[in-house]
Amino acid sequence: MLTSVVALVVAVVPGALLGFVLPPGRYRWAVWASAPALTLGLTSVAMGWLPKLGLPDSAMSVLVVEVVLAGAAILASRLVARGLPSVGNPGERPRLWRFRLRSVRPRRADIIGVAVSTAINVSFGWLMLGGLIAPPGWDAMHHGYFSRRILETGSATVSSACSTSIDSIPTCGFYPAAANVSWAQAAQLSGGHISQAMTTWSILVGPLILVAGVYAAVRVLRGGPVVAACAAAAPAFLGPFWFSAVLGRITQLTGPCMAVGIALLVALALRGPHPVRLGLLAGLASAGLIMSHTYDIFLAGVLALGFLLLVDGPPALRRSAAGTGAAAVGGLVAVGPFLAALAGANGERASYAAALPGQFGKAFAYWVTDPQRYVLFGFPSPGGGDFQLSVPTIRGALVLTIACLVASPLCLVFRQLRWARPWLLAGVVFTAVGIWTTMSNSPSAAFVASLWYGSRERLRVLIFPVYGVLTVAGAVAVGLAVQWLLVRLVARAARLRESAAPAAVAASVVVLSLAVLAAIPASWRPLRTHFESLAPVDGSYRAVFQWLAENTPPGKAIAADRRHYLAWFYVDYGVPGLFGIEPVPAAEADYYSGRSRAWDWLVDKKGAQPGGCEVRRFDLEYLVVGGGLEPTGGSYDPQRVAVSDRLALVHQVGTLKIYRVTEAGRACRSAG
Repeated sequence: MLTSVVALVVAVVPGALLGFVLPPGRYRWAVWASAPALTLGLTSVAMGWLPKLGLPDSAMSVLVVEVVLAGAAILASRLVARGLPSVGNPGERPRLWRFRLRSVRPRRADIIGVAVSTAINVSFGWLMLGGLIAPPGWDAMHHGYFSRRILETGSATVSSACSTSIDSIPTCGFYPAAANVSWAQAAQLSGGHISQAMTTWSILVGPLILVAGVYAAVRVLRGGPVVAACAAAAPAFLGPFWFSAVLGRITQLTGPCMAVGIALLVALALRGPHPVRLGLLAGLASAGLIMSHTYDIFLAGVLALGFLLLVDGPPALRRSAAGTGAAAVGGLVAVGPFLAALAGANGERASYAAALPGQFGKAFAYWVTDPQRYVLFGFPSPGGGDFQLSVPTIRGALVLTIACLVASPLCLVFRQLRWARPWLLAGVVFTAVGIWTTMSNSPSAAFVASLWYGSRERLRVLIFPVYGVLTVAGAVAVGLAVQWLLVRLVARAARLRESAAPAAVAASVVVLSLAVLAAIPASWRPLRTHFESLAPVDGSYRAVFQWLAENTPPGKAIAADRRHYLAWFYVDYGVPGLFGIEPVPAAEADYYSGRSRAWDWLVDKKGAQPGGCEVRRFDLEYLVVGGGLEPTGGSYDPQRVAVSDRLALVHQVGTLKIYRVTEAGRACRSAG
């Protein structure tokens, strides 16, 4: 619990402090809606510039600099523009050391709306991911290794943090590791586990910032509190929000959440009364997003364009130029030290073949007409053969969702629905891009697809908020259409002409209906079960990890099967492992293959070469096997492990078994 609280505070507070560079009012709230992205922007500044200045760049050093930079920004804003009027109080000048909070207090309806939508998002997050020992998927272990190495090396530089955790190719040139630094900070401050800090981002940080961003965007564009709350709640069960975590890509889950608030900041910077301040913050937040999950910046850009066309205030060339310039400065200061590495990150520039070359019909079906695209929780993913349409809750929710989505383009007709137009724009743009990159092998299509590694699933996840928000927009459109008909056909209904009740009622009925259907175990249990198959799920893992931490001699290492997600003993407990190592020395080509040879030798894999010398080389004390998954890919044969004279069983918890390496396992012809 303590680790979760600390992880939330570390993610939110440094960025939230930057809200005080603006006078009280809605612009300060807009900044607070982007707090985690701003925190990551401050993290990027610190982890980029501290090494260049020759200063300590540990996780704690970075955190100190984040707070100092935020404080310096507040002080500078008070000193540079003492005459800036407060919003709502034109004749009052702000005092240097006083923060006026009275005019910042939100309406009761807004407090309730944010609280309810937050509760819905967090509740579904707990249903999906709560109770797991660690986040699901291999990518989660990869991120965990980065955070552990940041703590062990005392440096937040990518070259210090990178490791060969999953495969033999380390990512040491560039990796957007700002979020990894945040998890390391939370674990070090709380004394807890990195895995818990990571899970906190999935269950709390991501949902909170999504609610804040969507709610703020709808309210700024004149949507009512009830409609805004519904729009903020719907993505929790409509669209592949939680599916993002299947492979442990926590930054892939939180990236689109942060993109919404960033887009609003950009629009307000170009059309609002504080272009320089908001521009600097928008650029800083954009850099934070890039340094945690790069390609989500495209969603922020498209949404920003939509918001920009609708935000109140006349367009002014001078203001727009000032905001654009300030955003460029804020972003470049944060990512400047990484620009060369970012431009040379070959992983994002690789060429990928189209999944359906020249097949427009099938590509269109995948991106538009496949009903699996619109099922609750976006699971199973489109194109799969395990679509459970026979489940009544899934079938009922699908019919309701599609009906609302079909009505959502009416946001172009009803002025009360203008808040939905940026989301419709984002849906259309990225659907078109998806169809194009799915069916075309042109150089331009291959380049664009390479930005998300050629994966259609990553692009679907990139725009996951669109599904829920547009469903709410469609529900409101139906309510407004009924209102329009009643006003014209029923004489006594004239009083409804200007009423906001039909929109609020329609949105509430649809969202509550879908939320109830989603909360029924038949709807969410399949995805939860899938998560459980990809993660440590019971206390036996924690008990084994604790035993290894207490019984592994200093300098010794553990061999474990990564397919069973056992590598968390290193991430959370600091016990060195055979895999998940520091960058492979260029001069030692056999460094990684030697580790595989040691593993094959100890588990007595058929055809394995003698590996006792490697066992000694890497100081292996124990070998751990077992878990909830069956061995795949020929990793090991449990029966051969059990009878091998190279191992001796010393401890077992549930299906997890710990073997001590025997002298036969260390036998090395070249040793003495």
